[in-house]
Amino acid sequence: ASRFLDELDFFDVECLKIAASKGAGIAIVAGSAIMKVPQIINIWPGDTTGLSFPNYFIESLTFTTQICYNFLNGNPVSTWGENVFLLLQNLVIMFLVLKYRGQLGIASALATCIYGASVWFIISGNLDAMAGPQALQGLLTVQTIIFAPLSRMLQIYKSYSESGTGQLSLPTQFLAAAGSAVRMLTIFQEVDDVILTVAVVVACLLNWVVLLQIVYYNYLSEPSKKKGKTD
Repeated sequence: ASRFLDELDFFDVECLKIAASKGAGIAIVAGSAIMKVPQIINIWPGDTTGLSFPNYFIESLTFTTQICYNFLNGNPVSTWGENVFLLLQNLVIMFLVLKYRGQLGIASALATCIYGASVWFIISGNLDAMAGPQALQGLLTVQTIIFAPLSRMLQIYKSYSESGTGQLSLPTQFLAAAGSAVRMLTIFQEVDDVILTVAVVVACLLNWVVLLQIVYYNYLSEPSKKKGKTD
């Protein structure tokens, strides 16, 4: 990096890789700020058809763990900052889903309080102090191996079982799939962490499956073709 900045050697291959990775990471973080806005707009009128609440709930827990893990380990924000924006947008989506399905109540309020207290407990370092630095890494490992894939599999199964994707947003899912592919490259370049690498690779593959489902059920399947002819 010093050759790139100090000696102005703009053709050093390793420096170019680092610069490209940093630039891509910053672009992902910036893009994530609006990534799920199309999905929010889709369901804003009150139709949450096709959305799996467990998917968003588990995904939010995964985002939260990723944020806490990377923050406490001092990893570059360019490699994980998008999780903050995605989490905030997920919380909005979950609120709308519960609201429109008539499921807001004491239980959801209590769950929100428990969630907030848990995040504060972890970020403040209390988990490390009580259970050791490996506790959060262990939690992230479990979420990487089980919960992160499960959240997307729930959405994939819901779309498959209903033979449609309802109000799932194509722009949002395209950005998610493309962003996860680019994120995979930045993780390979900037972070030497097997857990994070596995998490990003698995997320990337499943994001593309969801995207392909949206394209298939809305544009390629027989019902969608008949609908197109009648419209």
